[in-house]
Amino acid sequence: MKTFSVGDWTKSRLISVVVALIFCFLCQLAFGGDGLKIYLRLLFSLVGIYVTLAVSLNLINGITGQFSIGHAAFYQIGAYTAALLGSTYFSNMANHSSLLWLFMAMIFSAIVAGVAGFIVGLPSLRLRGDYLAVVTLGIGEIVNIIVKNQKSLGEAYGLSTAKYESTVFAVVLLAIICIAVSRNLLKTSHGLAFLAVREDEIASSAMGVNLTKVKVTAFVLGSAFAGAAGALYAHTKGFVGPADFSMDTSFLILTMVVLGGTGSITGTTCAAIVLFIIPEKMRDMHDLMLGVPIGVAIGIMVGVGMLKKIQDTFHGDGKVRFGMNIGSMVLGIIVAYGASKLLCTIHGLQTMVNGQLFRMPVLAITLVVVMLLRPQGIFGHNEFSWSWVQKLIGKKNVPEAEVAA
Repeated sequence: MKTFSVGDWTKSRLISVVVALIFCFLCQLAFGGDGLKIYLRLLFSLVGIYVTLAVSLNLINGITGQFSIGHAAFYQIGAYTAALLGSTYFSNMANHSSLLWLFMAMIFSAIVAGVAGFIVGLPSLRLRGDYLAVVTLGIGEIVNIIVKNQKSLGEAYGLSTAKYESTVFAVVLLAIICIAVSRNLLKTSHGLAFLAVREDEIASSAMGVNLTKVKVTAFVLGSAFAGAAGALYAHTKGFVGPADFSMDTSFLILTMVVLGGTGSITGTTCAAIVLFIIPEKMRDMHDLMLGVPIGVAIGIMVGVGMLKKIQDTFHGDGKVRFGMNIGSMVLGIIVAYGASKLLCTIHGLQTMVNGQLFRMPVLAITLVVVMLLRPQGIFGHNEFSWSWVQKLIGKKNVPEAEVAA
Protein backbone atom coordinates (compact mmCIF):
# COMPACT_ATOMS: atom_id res chain seq x y z
CA MET A 1 0.00 0.00 0.00
CA LYS A 2 1.30 3.43 -0.93
CA THR A 3 2.18 5.66 2.04
CA PHE A 4 1.79 9.43 2.15
CA SER A 5 5.00 11.07 3.41
CA VAL A 6 5.53 14.48 4.96
CA GLY A 7 7.39 15.52 1.81
CA ASP A 8 4.36 14.73 -0.34
CA TRP A 9 2.14 16.72 2.04
CA THR A 10 4.48 19.74 1.90
CA LYS A 11 4.74 19.54 -1.88
CA SER A 12 0.96 19.37 -2.35
CA ARG A 13 0.48 22.36 -0.02
CA LEU A 14 3.10 24.42 -1.85
CA ILE A 15 1.49 23.65 -5.18
CA SER A 16 -1.91 24.63 -3.78
CA VAL A 17 -0.54 27.95 -2.51
CA VAL A 18 1.12 28.74 -5.85
CA VAL A 19 -2.06 27.86 -7.79
CA ALA A 20 -4.16 30.02 -5.43
CA LEU A 21 -1.84 33.02 -5.87
CA ILE A 22 -1.83 32.62 -9.65
CA PHE A 23 -5.64 32.46 -9.65
CA CYS A 24 -5.83 35.64 -7.53
CA PHE A 25 -3.45 37.41 -9.90
CA LEU A 26 -5.47 36.34 -12.96
CA CYS A 27 -8.69 37.59 -11.35
CA GLN A 28 -7.04 40.92 -10.61
CA LEU A 29 -5.77 41.10 -14.18
CA ALA A 30 -9.19 40.25 -15.63
CA PHE A 31 -11.09 42.87 -13.64
CA GLY A 32 -8.53 45.69 -13.67
CA GLY A 33 -8.96 48.74 -15.84
CA ASP A 34 -11.52 51.45 -16.50
CA GLY A 35 -14.99 51.70 -17.99
CA LEU A 36 -17.24 48.67 -17.71
CA LYS A 37 -14.56 46.76 -15.79
CA ILE A 38 -15.04 49.10 -12.80
CA TYR A 39 -18.62 47.88 -12.43
CA LEU A 40 -17.62 44.25 -13.01
CA ARG A 41 -14.79 44.60 -10.50
CA LEU A 42 -17.23 45.88 -7.88
CA LEU A 43 -19.65 43.00 -8.49
CA PHE A 44 -16.88 40.38 -8.48
CA SER A 45 -15.40 41.79 -5.28
CA LEU A 46 -18.78 41.82 -3.55
CA VAL A 47 -19.41 38.20 -4.61
CA GLY A 48 -16.06 37.20 -3.07
CA ILE A 49 -16.83 39.13 0.11
CA TYR A 50 -20.20 37.40 0.50
CA VAL A 51 -18.57 34.01 -0.10
CA THR A 52 -16.24 34.73 2.83
CA LEU A 53 -19.13 35.93 4.99
CA ALA A 54 -21.28 32.88 4.21
CA VAL A 55 -18.49 30.33 4.71
CA SER A 56 -17.40 31.99 7.96
CA LEU A 57 -21.00 31.89 9.27
CA ASN A 58 -21.22 28.27 8.14
CA LEU A 59 -18.28 27.59 10.45
CA ILE A 60 -20.50 28.70 13.34
CA ASN A 61 -23.96 27.56 12.25
CA GLY A 62 -23.25 24.59 10.01
CA ILE A 63 -20.08 22.96 11.30
CA THR A 64 -20.52 23.71 15.01
CA GLY A 65 -24.33 23.66 14.99
CA GLN A 66 -25.00 27.03 16.63
CA PHE A 67 -27.66 29.50 15.52
CA SER A 68 -26.14 32.94 15.08
CA ILE A 69 -28.05 35.55 13.07
CA GLY A 70 -26.01 38.63 13.94
CA HIS A 71 -23.04 38.09 11.61
CA ALA A 72 -23.39 41.56 10.09
CA ALA A 73 -22.24 43.04 13.43
CA PHE A 74 -18.70 41.66 13.02
CA TYR A 75 -18.77 42.52 9.33
CA GLN A 76 -19.57 46.10 10.36
CA ILE A 77 -16.89 46.18 13.04
CA GLY A 78 -14.27 45.12 10.51
CA ALA A 79 -15.44 47.63 7.90
CA TYR A 80 -15.45 50.59 10.28
CA THR A 81 -12.10 49.58 11.78
CA ALA A 82 -10.46 49.59 8.35
CA ALA A 83 -12.20 52.80 7.28
CA LEU A 84 -11.27 54.63 10.49
CA LEU A 85 -7.65 53.50 10.53
CA GLY A 86 -7.21 54.08 6.79
CA SER A 87 -8.62 57.59 6.78
CA THR A 88 -7.13 58.74 10.09
CA TYR A 89 -3.84 57.05 10.92
CA PHE A 90 -2.50 55.30 7.84
CA SER A 91 -3.59 57.50 4.97
CA ASN A 92 -0.02 58.09 3.73
CA MET A 93 0.81 54.39 3.70
CA ALA A 94 -2.51 53.54 2.11
CA ASN A 95 -1.95 55.97 -0.72
CA HIS A 96 1.49 54.63 -1.62
CA SER A 97 1.08 50.89 -1.11
CA SER A 98 -2.52 49.82 -1.54
CA LEU A 99 -1.99 46.03 -1.53
CA LEU A 100 0.20 46.18 1.59
CA TRP A 101 -2.40 48.34 3.32
CA LEU A 102 -5.21 46.00 2.30
CA PHE A 103 -3.44 43.09 3.99
CA MET A 104 -2.75 45.20 7.07
CA ALA A 105 -6.38 46.36 7.14
CA MET A 106 -7.57 42.76 6.91
CA ILE A 107 -5.34 41.74 9.83
CA PHE A 108 -6.30 44.74 12.00
CA SER A 109 -10.00 44.29 11.31
CA ALA A 110 -9.87 40.52 11.83
CA ILE A 111 -8.21 41.02 15.23
CA VAL A 112 -10.74 43.64 16.36
CA ALA A 113 -13.72 41.61 15.13
CA GLY A 114 -12.24 38.42 16.63
CA VAL A 115 -11.84 40.11 20.02
CA ALA A 116 -15.42 41.38 19.77
CA GLY A 117 -16.53 37.85 18.92
CA PHE A 118 -14.69 36.51 21.96
CA ILE A 119 -16.24 39.11 24.28
CA VAL A 120 -19.70 38.41 22.90
CA GLY A 121 -19.30 34.68 22.52
CA LEU A 122 -17.88 33.76 25.91
CA PRO A 123 -21.07 34.53 27.85
CA SER A 124 -23.69 34.14 25.10
CA LEU A 125 -22.56 30.80 23.69
CA ARG A 126 -23.58 29.07 26.88
CA LEU A 127 -27.02 29.48 25.33
CA ARG A 128 -28.22 27.51 22.34
CA GLY A 129 -30.98 27.35 19.77
CA ASP A 130 -33.52 30.16 19.69
CA TYR A 131 -32.03 31.85 22.77
CA LEU A 132 -28.65 32.21 21.08
CA ALA A 133 -30.36 33.49 17.91
CA VAL A 134 -32.15 36.24 19.86
CA VAL A 135 -28.94 37.28 21.63
CA THR A 136 -26.87 37.48 18.43
CA LEU A 137 -29.65 39.35 16.65
CA GLY A 138 -29.75 41.85 19.51
CA ILE A 139 -25.96 42.26 19.38
CA GLY A 140 -26.15 43.07 15.69
CA GLU A 141 -28.70 45.80 16.30
CA ILE A 142 -26.79 47.17 19.29
CA VAL A 143 -23.60 47.53 17.24
CA ASN A 144 -25.48 49.31 14.45
CA ILE A 145 -27.19 51.71 16.88
CA ILE A 146 -23.90 52.53 18.61
CA VAL A 147 -22.26 53.32 15.25
CA LYS A 148 -25.18 55.56 14.24
CA ASN A 149 -24.66 57.67 17.36
CA GLN A 150 -20.86 58.04 17.19
CA LYS A 151 -19.74 61.34 15.67
CA SER A 152 -16.25 59.98 14.98
CA LEU A 153 -17.81 57.21 12.84
CA GLY A 154 -19.96 59.54 10.76
CA GLU A 155 -23.16 58.80 12.67
CA ALA A 156 -26.07 57.84 10.40
CA TYR A 157 -24.31 59.19 7.30
CA GLY A 158 -21.25 56.95 7.32
CA LEU A 159 -17.51 57.15 6.86
CA SER A 160 -15.39 57.66 3.74
CA THR A 161 -12.10 55.91 3.12
CA ALA A 162 -9.66 55.13 0.32
CA LYS A 163 -10.86 53.06 -2.65
CA TYR A 164 -8.45 50.68 -4.41
CA GLU A 165 -8.36 48.64 -7.59
CA SER A 166 -6.27 45.86 -6.02
CA THR A 167 -9.14 44.67 -3.82
CA VAL A 168 -9.94 41.82 -6.25
CA PHE A 169 -6.66 40.07 -5.45
CA ALA A 170 -7.20 40.43 -1.70
CA VAL A 171 -10.90 39.46 -1.87
CA VAL A 172 -10.23 36.23 -3.79
CA LEU A 173 -7.29 35.35 -1.53
CA LEU A 174 -9.38 35.90 1.62
CA ALA A 175 -12.20 33.72 0.25
CA ILE A 176 -9.73 30.94 -0.59
CA ILE A 177 -8.14 31.15 2.88
CA CYS A 178 -11.56 31.03 4.57
CA ILE A 179 -12.62 28.00 2.52
CA ALA A 180 -9.28 26.28 3.13
CA VAL A 181 -9.43 26.84 6.90
CA SER A 182 -12.98 25.49 7.08
CA ARG A 183 -12.14 22.47 4.90
CA ASN A 184 -8.95 21.63 6.81
CA LEU A 185 -10.87 21.93 10.07
CA LEU A 186 -13.34 19.33 8.84
CA LYS A 187 -10.65 17.02 7.47
CA THR A 188 -8.49 16.91 10.60
CA SER A 189 -8.99 15.42 14.05
CA HIS A 190 -9.56 18.92 15.47
CA GLY A 191 -12.79 19.15 13.50
CA LEU A 192 -14.27 16.09 15.18
CA ALA A 193 -14.95 18.11 18.33
CA PHE A 194 -16.83 20.74 16.32
CA LEU A 195 -18.90 18.09 14.53
CA ALA A 196 -19.57 16.30 17.83
CA VAL A 197 -20.96 19.52 19.33
CA ARG A 198 -23.19 19.94 16.28
CA GLU A 199 -24.59 16.42 16.46
CA ASP A 200 -25.13 16.09 20.21
CA GLU A 201 -23.87 18.51 22.86
CA ILE A 202 -24.71 16.25 25.79
CA ALA A 203 -22.94 13.22 24.32
CA SER A 204 -19.88 15.24 23.26
CA SER A 205 -19.65 16.80 26.74
CA ALA A 206 -19.82 13.32 28.29
CA MET A 207 -16.90 12.28 26.05
CA GLY A 208 -14.77 15.13 27.38
CA VAL A 209 -15.31 17.83 24.75
CA ASN A 210 -15.08 21.34 26.19
CA LEU A 211 -18.29 22.80 24.78
CA THR A 212 -17.57 26.43 25.62
CA LYS A 213 -14.06 26.26 24.16
CA VAL A 214 -15.25 24.71 20.90
CA LYS A 215 -18.15 27.15 20.49
CA VAL A 216 -16.07 30.22 21.31
CA THR A 217 -13.26 29.08 18.99
CA ALA A 218 -15.71 28.70 16.10
CA PHE A 219 -17.34 32.04 16.95
CA VAL A 220 -14.01 33.87 17.08
CA LEU A 221 -12.81 32.34 13.79
CA GLY A 222 -16.09 33.22 12.05
CA SER A 223 -16.06 36.74 13.48
CA ALA A 224 -12.43 37.31 12.44
CA PHE A 225 -13.11 36.31 8.83
CA ALA A 226 -16.22 38.53 8.80
CA GLY A 227 -14.11 41.43 10.08
CA ALA A 228 -11.50 40.89 7.36
CA ALA A 229 -14.28 40.79 4.76
CA GLY A 230 -15.60 44.06 6.17
CA ALA A 231 -12.19 45.69 5.71
CA LEU A 232 -12.16 44.73 2.04
CA TYR A 233 -15.74 45.93 1.64
CA ALA A 234 -14.76 49.35 2.98
CA HIS A 235 -11.88 49.70 0.53
CA THR A 236 -13.88 48.26 -2.37
CA LYS A 237 -16.66 50.86 -2.12
CA GLY A 238 -14.65 53.63 -0.50
CA PHE A 239 -17.52 54.33 1.88
CA VAL A 240 -19.31 52.54 4.71
CA GLY A 241 -22.63 53.40 6.33
CA PRO A 242 -24.92 51.79 8.91
CA ALA A 243 -27.46 50.88 6.21
CA ASP A 244 -24.92 48.47 4.68
CA PHE A 245 -24.94 46.32 7.83
CA SER A 246 -28.61 46.17 8.76
CA MET A 247 -30.56 43.17 9.97
CA ASP A 248 -31.32 42.35 6.32
CA THR A 249 -27.62 41.71 5.70
CA SER A 250 -27.46 39.19 8.55
CA PHE A 251 -30.54 37.41 7.23
CA LEU A 252 -29.11 37.32 3.69
CA ILE A 253 -25.88 35.72 4.91
CA LEU A 254 -27.84 33.23 7.00
CA THR A 255 -30.01 32.43 3.97
CA MET A 256 -26.89 31.63 1.94
CA VAL A 257 -25.82 29.11 4.57
CA VAL A 258 -29.26 27.47 4.83
CA LEU A 259 -29.83 27.36 1.07
CA GLY A 260 -26.44 25.81 0.31
CA GLY A 261 -26.66 23.32 3.17
CA THR A 262 -25.60 23.85 6.76
CA GLY A 263 -22.23 22.20 7.14
CA SER A 264 -21.44 22.15 3.41
CA ILE A 265 -18.62 24.48 2.40
CA THR A 266 -19.20 23.88 -1.32
CA GLY A 267 -22.94 24.44 -0.98
CA THR A 268 -22.52 27.65 0.99
CA THR A 269 -20.05 28.99 -1.58
CA CYS A 270 -22.39 28.25 -4.49
CA ALA A 271 -25.41 29.69 -2.65
CA ALA A 272 -23.52 32.89 -1.82
CA ILE A 273 -22.67 33.40 -5.49
CA VAL A 274 -26.19 32.65 -6.75
CA LEU A 275 -28.07 34.64 -4.11
CA PHE A 276 -25.91 37.69 -4.74
CA ILE A 277 -26.00 37.51 -8.54
CA ILE A 278 -29.78 36.95 -8.91
CA PRO A 279 -30.93 40.28 -7.41
CA GLU A 280 -27.97 42.23 -8.84
CA LYS A 281 -28.44 41.07 -12.42
CA MET A 282 -32.18 41.75 -12.19
CA ARG A 283 -31.37 45.44 -11.80
CA ASP A 284 -30.82 45.42 -15.58
CA MET A 285 -34.36 44.19 -16.32
CA HIS A 286 -36.51 46.37 -18.54
CA ASP A 287 -40.21 47.07 -18.19
CA LEU A 288 -42.45 44.01 -18.47
CA MET A 289 -46.11 43.46 -19.20
CA LEU A 290 -47.96 42.48 -16.02
CA GLY A 291 -48.96 39.18 -17.63
CA VAL A 292 -45.32 37.99 -17.85
CA PRO A 293 -44.60 37.70 -14.11
CA ILE A 294 -48.04 36.19 -13.51
CA GLY A 295 -47.41 33.58 -16.20
CA VAL A 296 -43.97 32.79 -14.78
CA ALA A 297 -45.53 32.35 -11.32
CA ILE A 298 -48.06 29.89 -12.77
CA GLY A 299 -45.26 27.93 -14.45
CA ILE A 300 -43.28 27.81 -11.21
CA MET A 301 -46.29 26.52 -9.28
CA VAL A 302 -46.89 23.78 -11.86
CA GLY A 303 -43.24 22.72 -11.96
CA VAL A 304 -42.76 22.77 -8.18
CA GLY A 305 -46.04 20.94 -7.65
CA MET A 306 -44.91 18.17 -10.00
CA LEU A 307 -41.49 17.93 -8.37
CA LYS A 308 -43.01 17.76 -4.89
CA LYS A 309 -45.47 15.07 -6.03
CA ILE A 310 -42.65 12.97 -7.49
CA GLN A 311 -40.57 13.43 -4.34
CA ASP A 312 -43.40 12.29 -2.06
CA THR A 313 -44.89 9.41 -4.07
CA PHE A 314 -42.29 7.96 -6.46
CA HIS A 315 -39.83 5.47 -4.94
CA GLY A 316 -38.62 3.62 -8.03
CA ASP A 317 -35.34 3.64 -9.94
CA GLY A 318 -33.17 6.70 -9.37
CA LYS A 319 -32.50 7.30 -13.07
CA VAL A 320 -36.22 7.23 -13.84
CA ARG A 321 -36.86 9.65 -11.00
CA PHE A 322 -34.12 11.95 -12.28
CA GLY A 323 -35.70 11.93 -15.74
CA MET A 324 -39.12 12.70 -14.27
CA ASN A 325 -37.67 15.65 -12.36
CA ILE A 326 -36.13 17.05 -15.54
CA GLY A 327 -39.44 16.57 -17.31
CA SER A 328 -41.26 18.45 -14.55
CA MET A 329 -38.90 21.40 -14.86
CA VAL A 330 -39.29 21.45 -18.65
CA LEU A 331 -43.07 21.33 -18.25
CA GLY A 332 -42.93 24.26 -15.83
CA ILE A 333 -40.91 26.29 -18.36
CA ILE A 334 -43.36 25.48 -21.16
CA VAL A 335 -46.35 26.39 -18.99
CA ALA A 336 -44.67 29.65 -17.93
CA TYR A 337 -43.97 30.61 -21.55
CA GLY A 338 -47.46 29.69 -22.77
CA ALA A 339 -49.24 31.35 -19.84
CA SER A 340 -47.21 34.55 -20.27
CA LYS A 341 -48.07 34.75 -23.97
CA LEU A 342 -51.75 34.09 -23.29
CA LEU A 343 -52.08 36.53 -20.40
CA CYS A 344 -50.36 39.30 -22.34
CA THR A 345 -53.23 39.20 -24.85
CA ILE A 346 -55.68 40.22 -22.10
CA HIS A 347 -56.16 43.98 -22.14
CA GLY A 348 -56.07 44.43 -18.37
CA LEU A 349 -52.73 42.61 -18.07
CA GLN A 350 -50.89 44.63 -20.73
CA THR A 351 -49.88 47.26 -18.18
CA MET A 352 -46.11 47.83 -18.11
CA VAL A 353 -44.34 47.34 -14.76
CA ASN A 354 -40.73 47.93 -13.74
CA GLY A 355 -38.85 44.62 -13.88
CA GLN A 356 -36.56 45.69 -11.02
CA LEU A 357 -39.50 45.52 -8.63
CA PHE A 358 -39.36 41.71 -8.85
CA ARG A 359 -35.77 41.41 -7.58
CA MET A 360 -36.66 40.53 -4.01
CA PRO A 361 -39.78 38.48 -4.83
CA VAL A 362 -37.69 36.29 -7.17
CA LEU A 363 -35.15 35.79 -4.39
CA ALA A 364 -37.91 34.88 -1.95
CA ILE A 365 -39.52 32.46 -4.42
CA THR A 366 -36.14 30.78 -4.98
CA LEU A 367 -35.78 30.18 -1.26
CA VAL A 368 -39.35 28.89 -0.88
CA VAL A 369 -38.90 26.45 -3.77
CA VAL A 370 -35.62 25.08 -2.42
CA MET A 371 -36.98 24.72 1.12
CA LEU A 372 -40.06 22.88 -0.18
CA LEU A 373 -38.08 20.45 -2.31
CA ARG A 374 -34.91 20.11 -0.25
CA PRO A 375 -35.27 21.53 3.29
CA GLN A 376 -31.75 20.39 4.28
CA GLY A 377 -30.30 22.70 1.63
CA ILE A 378 -29.04 21.92 -1.86
CA PHE A 379 -25.94 20.07 -0.66
CA GLY A 380 -27.08 19.10 2.85
CA HIS A 381 -23.98 18.11 4.84
CA ASN A 382 -22.23 16.92 1.66
CA GLU A 383 -19.44 18.46 -0.37
CA PHE A 384 -19.50 18.41 -4.14
CA SER A 385 -18.02 15.28 -5.73
CA TRP A 386 -18.98 13.14 -8.70
CA SER A 387 -19.73 10.20 -6.43
CA TRP A 388 -22.14 12.39 -4.44
CA VAL A 389 -23.85 13.45 -7.68
CA GLN A 390 -24.17 9.79 -8.71
CA LYS A 391 -25.76 8.93 -5.38
CA LEU A 392 -28.06 11.96 -5.61
CA ILE A 393 -29.48 10.76 -8.94
CA GLY A 394 -29.96 7.27 -7.53
CA LYS A 395 -26.96 5.34 -8.88
CA LYS A 396 -26.32 2.24 -6.80
CA ASN A 397 -23.07 0.71 -5.57
CA VAL A 398 -21.34 4.03 -4.93
CA PRO A 399 -18.68 3.53 -2.23
CA GLU A 400 -19.69 5.30 0.99
CA ALA A 401 -16.12 6.52 1.54
CA GLU A 402 -16.21 8.33 -1.77
CA VAL A 403 -19.58 9.92 -0.97
CA ALA A 404 -18.31 11.14 2.40
CA ALA A 405 -15.28 12.69 0.72
